[in-house]
Amino acid sequence: MTENFILRKSIGEEELLTLLPKAENIDYWLALNPNSTISDQPFQSFSKLSAVKKEELDDYALQLREEGYFQTSELIPTATIQEMRSCIENVKKAGFPPTFALVYDVFYQAFSHFDSIFTGILGANYKLIPNFWVYYIETNDDGKGFEPHRDAEYENTIGPDGMPTVITFWITITEATPLNSCMYMLPANRDPQYADAIKNLKTKATQFALEDIRALPTKAGTISCWNQYVFHWGSRSSKHAKSPRISYAAYCQRADIPPVDDKVIDIPSVLDFQTRLSLICRGLYRYSYVNFEQSNQASTILDFLKKHMAT
Repeated sequence: MTENFILRKSIGEEELLTLLPKAENIDYWLALNPNSTISDQPFQSFSKLSAVKKEELDDYALQLREEGYFQTSELIPTATIQEMRSCIENVKKAGFPPTFALVYDVFYQAFSHFDSIFTGILGANYKLIPNFWVYYIETNDDGKGFEPHRDAEYENTIGPDGMPTVITFWITITEATPLNSCMYMLPANRDPQYADAIKNLKTKATQFALEDIRALPTKAGTISCWNQYVFHWGSRSSKHAKSPRISYAAYCQRADIPPVDDKVIDIPSVLDFQTRLSLICRGLYRYSYVNFEQSNQASTILDFLKKHMAT
């Protein structure tokens, strides 16, 4: 994790400063979303739901191997998606970055609905790498997803069989369309620089044909997965979009390789409130956008993030 802190999403410093003491109080979060729980074991009610059909899993694996990504059908029930959205909307209305919604159990309980797919792709006892981010793309001309990039945090995470040992998962809580910022992907087999990117994380994508770019409009409750090296981005939104694009993402890795990051979590495992707050602060520190000015206000926010990251 670099000490060069870049805040990628615009956050009002003054408002956040007044809210930080509340962030440490579990009762505050329970009152903010009284229909959602915060337990020490968010996976406690985790149940392995019906396994995906072998033919479907084979299709996912083949596309992941050849093109570097795949998408499922809608897997997460409407009631769960509605609870997630309510949590995020209320957290945002309270003035917090939407990522603070990850204090709630529902975002971890959702693993029940795609556990069989992750097990089929990554093997048994796969691990969660909690590099979390929650995306809330507004319905205006300023709203946009991440800039074109490769995730590219870890080298050589493609196995001898061509399958990734680390995947990004991206869960859509609202529909993602070209109007409200869907994902755009350059398939690995259409990227002349893809093979170099596996060994050199700084490899750019500058040689592809525009017609090879693939738009990925996505229904709510869908899981999209890709490896560390495919080139992708979230498009700019439009004021004509009917709803914001809300989603969240993190990584998972195989259990039979050494941890690729300093934080790796078993599924299921204990994730109490303090641990979740620590992981949220870690994500804010790691993935934010516009540089904070070197001010006393910024220093206080950074101190808060670092304090909880060290918990």
